[in-house]
Amino acid sequence: MKPLFGPRTVVEAAFLVAVPVIALESGLGWPSIVGAGAVAYVLVLAVEGVAWYSGRGSHTPETLPGPAPAVAEGPQQTVRVIRAEPEPVPEPVPVAVAVVPEPAPAPVPVAAPPPSPEPVPVAAPVVAIPVAAAPRTWNIWDLERVAREHAGADPMADEERTFLLMYLRDFAGPDGTLPVDFDELVRQSFGAIVGG
Repeated sequence: MKPLFGPRTVVEAAFLVAVPVIALESGLGWPSIVGAGAVAYVLVLAVEGVAWYSGRGSHTPETLPGPAPAVAEGPQQTVRVIRAEPEPVPEPVPVAVAVVPEPAPAPVPVAAPPPSPEPVPVAAPVVAIPVAAAPRTWNIWDLERVAREHAGADPMADEERTFLLMYLRDFAGPDGTLPVDFDELVRQSFGAIVGG
């Protein structure tokens, strides 16, 4: 077996290292040092190419071992090579496959829909509005007290009543009495929580 590195490889490596070092020591600039290294590399490649080409002619190609040809013995000792013909591959015999239809899927039992819950009767708020439809005066302080007592059942209505009470304060008298003109507005906004 040939060694991996021969003396020629060592000499070429030393040459490739020595050329840039010598160029550096002689005071050349970096472009000249790189150029000298490139020229040295091309020279090493040329030497390797010549060595490979000249070594190629001296070696005989190795023959691969193969089966020995069959020799027919006879008086003339003639050599005949017998080539075996490949055996024909028989065609595959078709196999009859019985097609069995897939059974129909069993019907999935459909569960009866749950009975709809009976509507819970919602008790309508009892509005105690006086039977008399005649307009009346309302007290702002009483309206605020009733709104606080019934707060929390409907946040939107609570917010609307709070803003309305702030607005109505500007029109209330010193004792908190609102003019009769606001009766319809009070009945619409507070009718569900005030008693008649």
